[in-house]
Amino acid sequence: MNNYRKIINEFKSGKNESLLVGFKCTHNGKEGYGESDDKNYSNRKNLILELYSNYSADDKPLIKWLLKEELKGFQFDIPVYTTDLCAFMLFKHMKTEDIYDLYEAKFGAGSDHEGYIDIELVFGLHRDETKAFLRNEKTRIELNTEILETIEWYESNPNAKFKSREEYIIYFETVKADNIKSDLEEY
Repeated sequence: MNNYRKIINEFKSGKNESLLVGFKCTHNGKEGYGESDDKNYSNRKNLILELYSNYSADDKPLIKWLLKEELKGFQFDIPVYTTDLCAFMLFKHMKTEDIYDLYEAKFGAGSDHEGYIDIELVFGLHRDETKAFLRNEKTRIELNTEILETIEWYESNPNAKFKSREEYIIYFETVKADNIKSDLEEY
């Protein structure tokens, strides 16, 4: 068993965040263009790839933690691909209330994320169920309205073709994930 898998298994059993110190998004202290970076990106990327190779709903706390760290990294212009992997893992094992984290993954970290991460993640378990949840949820009312307006804006495009949840999972696992892994070999 490799070290990344050990950390994944240990975190799953104890939720001990001290195991994740070496994976936190941490500025390298440089300010120059092309020099400012997240000094733990490579380590976190490898953890994400290992997790993606074998994950379950029991890994949601780690997935959410990694997603938050990835979103912090957009200021250092780290690749969006690892954010996409985290968002997809959350999507695959989501509960309706996870819609907030998925919305943040697409719209909370700059235009690269907005353009690259697919809208199907924001549709949640099912578009109509997600919209009903957002209309009925009495907390986060302003954010609920924003997410609803976003979904409805995408739906208003008469030429748009959106994948169902099941179709999207198949697409991601058989096409997009391979492209992501290939692109991450550069980093």
